[in-house]
Amino acid sequence: MTQAAVNNAIVLYRLAVERRDVEEAQRVYFVTEKLAQTLANPLIPLTKKYDIIEKVYGFESEPKLITSFIKEMVKLGYAAEMNEIFEAYYRYWDEKNHIIRAELISAEAATDEEANDAKALLQSKYPEYEISLTQKVDETLLGGYVIKTLNTEYDRSYEGKLRELERKLTRR
Repeated sequence: MTQAAVNNAIVLYRLAVERRDVEEAQRVYFVTEKLAQTLANPLIPLTKKYDIIEKVYGFESEPKLITSFIKEMVKLGYAAEMNEIFEAYYRYWDEKNHIIRAELISAEAATDEEANDAKALLQSKYPEYEISLTQKVDETLLGGYVIKTLNTEYDRSYEGKLRELERKLTRR
């Protein structure tokens, strides 16, 4: 993710646009591959791109701020980075609203006990944040679970415990 994408995401956040409106704009932007390709194409005149944006985003349910923002991104040459801008917006929005999104990865569907343990661990590390946990199955794990959040990974898998035990034994 580029710094420009992060900066543009912060600008989008400061426009006070609702998150659901941004989600809808992203869905529409990537509903077909051709729209993103067309808006990123330097051979197509800017006026034609603006007409396309008006046709796609000009309906009443879409806020004018979103339409204007997308036009500005196209004008500045960031049309190819729109996915990164949207993703950076979601991260920034979560940070400002004190939400941490984490992924619970386990060998098979995580039990309620594992999910509660994972939430408790994250709540102890980030007490002022609300935890949003998604679950994923990775059959390569022997057992236990791994939690990935922000730039941190908490390894509670059997393999991770064996590695930790090995490190302790070899350091003696």
